[in-house]
Amino acid sequence: MKVAVKSLAPNASFGRGRVVEADYAWEDQALFVCVRFAGAEWTCRDTEILDSRYGELDRERRVKERVRLGIRRVFEQVYGLAESPWGILTGVRPMKMVHAMLDRGFPPAELRQILLEVYALSPKKADLLLEVAQAQRPFFRPNPNNPISIYIGIPFCPTRCSYCSFAAYPLETHGHLLKDFLKALHVEIEAVGRLVRELRLQVEAVYLGGGTPTTVQGEDLKRLLGLISEHLLAGQDAEFTVEAGRPETLSRETLNILKAAGTQRICINPQTMHEPTLAAIGRRHTVADVHRAFALAREIGIPVINMDIIVGLPGEELPQVQRTLEEIGALGPDNLTVHSLALKRASWLRKNLDQVRLAQEQGEAMVDLARDYALSWGMRPYYLYRQRHILGDLENTGYAQPGTSSVYNIQMMEERQTTIALGGGGISKLVASDLSLTRHANPKCPAAYASQIREHLNEKLDVLRRHLANSS
Repeated sequence: MKVAVKSLAPNASFGRGRVVEADYAWEDQALFVCVRFAGAEWTCRDTEILDSRYGELDRERRVKERVRLGIRRVFEQVYGLAESPWGILTGVRPMKMVHAMLDRGFPPAELRQILLEVYALSPKKADLLLEVAQAQRPFFRPNPNNPISIYIGIPFCPTRCSYCSFAAYPLETHGHLLKDFLKALHVEIEAVGRLVRELRLQVEAVYLGGGTPTTVQGEDLKRLLGLISEHLLAGQDAEFTVEAGRPETLSRETLNILKAAGTQRICINPQTMHEPTLAAIGRRHTVADVHRAFALAREIGIPVINMDIIVGLPGEELPQVQRTLEEIGALGPDNLTVHSLALKRASWLRKNLDQVRLAQEQGEAMVDLARDYALSWGMRPYYLYRQRHILGDLENTGYAQPGTSSVYNIQMMEERQTTIALGGGGISKLVASDLSLTRHANPKCPAAYASQIREHLNEKLDVLRRHLANSS
């Protein structure tokens, strides 16, 4: 019960004050739940949970879910809280529950009713989940450990954005660590490549992320991409994405290097096309830089270009978001990822909330506007996730033109496939046949990574080998 209360009132304290009462009983072929608080009462009679497709653990979980919904409903009455579009779903990956239900034989129409009635989703969000599920399921494989995906983390950026909480170190303060970091990364790439060949693994996707990988330039970038091609791609027909998010890093030389290395997909991420916001959030590029980088990438022939935007940035309202979408639409990207601002603990904005004016009341309108634009460009939603402390209790959604969905994004988010992670801050996700998950993390700090990776590499390879060999 405390968890349910905390999800609505994070600063709530317990032990004195108003009492929340919750009772439940199984009788007359139904689950009865009653929640009372400060004169408000919510009751429920649930017969759906007695369906034969559910087991005892599901019924125990349903009691908690009904109590959670009851607490939300009485709090809404007492405190005048608005209904959340995501109801009682608070996790990062709501799609995982949808896929689990589809795996168990629940047809989409029946699942939609469960999302509406049990989890209290708005019809719009229930439909979004089912649409994304339909797009994702063709990408799921029978064996979660062959093929696999590979992630490579480059924890350097030109500057650190004020909303960022990732492993991303500014070059001006940490650039002296880049050389040793790359040497260590080369060792890890070669070692993991040998393991992939030893176990005869198919690599379905390689994602070079960070940070901003294109902070690595010139001969260093050629060498890095050459090693990836030789040891990890190795002639396989794998999706290869480079997170080239900062447009100021994309010179003609860099884009030519990416193209020559077989890069199929890059991300050019303006976040906004509003100059004052770019300056306010610590982005040292201009709107003109975005246009220049995008035009160069198209000219050089990068096949797929994704663009990220963030809605809810400080000082921005619907007119600024609309302007951003209109400028992006004129460029014509293949993918659009729409993030709702999330203020994580490590971000500068979270630590300086007095500097932020979040347009919470406009959050859903912003997300809806972005969806309308993406659909008008012929895109469809194909992956989705949520974060804590997110604008308006909303979500992040990836849209794609037909045939351009990123398989890495799908597999990484739904955790249906083992991902081996290399580089700074990389977290390998080892997926078992029952879809349970084991994680293995690399050091985030580039100095720690460079000094420790050789020492811990054999241990990591043994963990990977045991998991992959036993699962093949």
